[in-house]
Amino acid sequence: MKLTKIHIILFVLTVATTFVTGLSFGGDIISAVSFSAALLFILGSHEMGHYYYGKKYGVDITPPYFIPAPPFISPIGTFGAFIKIKSPISTKRALFDIGIAGPLAGIVATIPVLIIGIKLSTIVEISEHAAEGGLVLGTPIIMSIFSDIFYGPIPQGYDLFLHPVAFAGWVGLFVTALNLIPSGQLDGGHITYALFSKRYHRYISLAMIVLLIIFGIGTENILEVGDDLLGSGFAWFSQSIPIFEGWPGWILWAVLLILMGPKHPPTMYEDSDLSWKRRGLGLLSLLIFIGCFTPMPIKIV
Repeated sequence: MKLTKIHIILFVLTVATTFVTGLSFGGDIISAVSFSAALLFILGSHEMGHYYYGKKYGVDITPPYFIPAPPFISPIGTFGAFIKIKSPISTKRALFDIGIAGPLAGIVATIPVLIIGIKLSTIVEISEHAAEGGLVLGTPIIMSIFSDIFYGPIPQGYDLFLHPVAFAGWVGLFVTALNLIPSGQLDGGHITYALFSKRYHRYISLAMIVLLIIFGIGTENILEVGDDLLGSGFAWFSQSIPIFEGWPGWILWAVLLILMGPKHPPTMYEDSDLSWKRRGLGLLSLLIFIGCFTPMPIKIV
């Protein structure tokens, strides 16, 4: 792995910005170091999964570039990390392996971080938590499972106040969900393209863009508009729709996917068939996406 000066400089800056962010969460050096180390471990594991399999298939691929961000711009002190692929990918099999390796490595790194972080977290009264202001985070299924294992049902009027390490684990789940969105050239898009035809990849990509817009607006607002336009005739339909608030960030992601385009560049050899083992991993990636996804990831109090 050949690291350049820019790799080292960006990594050092990201260590600094995530440290400052962790310091603002925990208020002490140990919490800051723990948050920074946990988050960079998760992000680095994800990208190194791509890098390892890229090298395995002879792809010209760079080591991860970490992107620092001041805490007042990014609530986690970074915009993540990325790698650059500088040569075509030969087969769908190679595309699948490179695409899925990142999320799998990322979730494997996230789970122990999440477990440790939840164990370090505390149960607080909601009124006490809300009085301090800040961010209220959505709870993905995977986080809810571990919370139930360690704390059981949380009493009404109380909530789990996340330790900085737990917040790093939450970020790992959120990043995994974002990358596994089956659209465009995201990791989920690579997996979808490798599993299905070019046409089905495009249909699925467009469907996901529509779903993200719905999640961005929220069914609560959509149903209100439907009631105003259609009146009582819309009531029977609205009763079967789950009600949730929208998160504007999903609309931003939909716009980004539209700008990137729903199409996927072809591999050099399009006729490679995937084994049942890889198809099983494709199903696993869908389950991981569902387990990491939350309709309302962040709400500002």
